[in-house]
Amino acid sequence: MKMDKLKKDDIQLEKVVSELKERLKYKDELNLNLIQRNRELKAKLRLQLSLKSELTEKELLLTVGLESLLLLKKHRYNHIKKEEDWLLLYDAINILYGDISHIVSSFGLTSQEVKVCYLTYIGITISEQAKVLIIETNTIKRYKNRIKNKLKLGEEILLSVYLNLNSKKINKN
Repeated sequence: MKMDKLKKDDIQLEKVVSELKERLKYKDELNLNLIQRNRELKAKLRLQLSLKSELTEKELLLTVGLESLLLLKKHRYNHIKKEEDWLLLYDAINILYGDISHIVSSFGLTSQEVKVCYLTYIGITISEQAKVLIIETNTIKRYKNRIKNKLKLGEEILLSVYLNLNSKKINKN
């Protein structure tokens, strides 16, 4: 009788131990899953933080470009001196007016011709372009003719109209 009782107790203990082992195994699996999920979330967080800092840097550069555009529109031309300033201005124009970078990069335009394209695109007159680029108005006209030749535009097509019709509007969502 005591033997039966011991066997029952032994069986009962084995069940409890087995159940506890099963629970422990389940907890270990949960812990491993949590550790893995934690690693994934940390990686996502690091990525988000790097994207945020990258975005902040891009926003800062865009702000500089927008300031240049504003000064340009207010007829203050002497602030755009370095090529980097022009690149920031191009980015701002592409965002605000529509992207023409695919046009100016596809036809082998010189740096000066690209500047004339962008200034024409945003409605800066020939005389104002001459002031911005510190060259004669006749030189601007020659640049425009060269650009039209490179783009294979006829005499009847205005460069400004062509650029406006072929710009890619940027989705601002």
